[in-house]
Amino acid sequence: MSSESPNKYYKVAVLLFPGADILDFAGPIEVLSHVSHNRNPENPDRMFEIKTVACSPAVRAASSLTVHADLLLPDAVDHISEFHILVIPGGPPPVLQPLMEKNAPELNLIRKFAALPADTSSGPRILLSVCTGSFLLGAAGLLGGMTVTTHHHALDRLRGICAQSNPLDESATTVLHKRYLDAGLLKGRGVRLLTAGGVSSGLDATCYLVSQLTTHDMAAFIARLMEYDWREMKE
Repeated sequence: MSSESPNKYYKVAVLLFPGADILDFAGPIEVLSHVSHNRNPENPDRMFEIKTVACSPAVRAASSLTVHADLLLPDAVDHISEFHILVIPGGPPPVLQPLMEKNAPELNLIRKFAALPADTSSGPRILLSVCTGSFLLGAAGLLGGMTVTTHHHALDRLRGICAQSNPLDESATTVLHKRYLDAGLLKGRGVRLLTAGGVSSGLDATCYLVSQLTTHDMAAFIARLMEYDWREMKE
């Protein structure tokens, strides 16, 4: 890729862990994989370079599906400044609980990414959680003063996690039942926060993300290509 190219390209890291819900991470990957500057599926000029990240080379996600990681977590942390987008899937609360411990490597990755400045060429970086992936953002202490969503069964649980993680923060987290929400920039940071509701909501949120980084027409084109009925966020 020439540095003279007027087109923008984005590097995406997708966090994986044992028991992760499959569509939570596969949905965003599917959407982003179809976006190309030339809209030519035969020879695509892909806009997004996607890497999966995990603690081990092979991860057994939900339903015993084994997924191979492109990067191990320590390597991803070392190179986190190279990424523009970080996707955090969800899973059942018992699966997420050990990942929410204060020194968990997954939280370290999220905090490192959230602390990055905006990219000089592409603008704010983007942190996208799907379903209960928002639990990890709350446990990382990132959601104080933000308006976010999660799976409809987990709204109260997320409120509790945020309150526990930010006991001294007077800016409470607002948790709403929505397909997805764009909360804008994290407080005092160069990272924009998107959160999606349960499972399939991640497809809608990622289509919205594409519309923000490209055009609404491009996002609609990808939805048609996937034969997916994109449920757009209503004002």
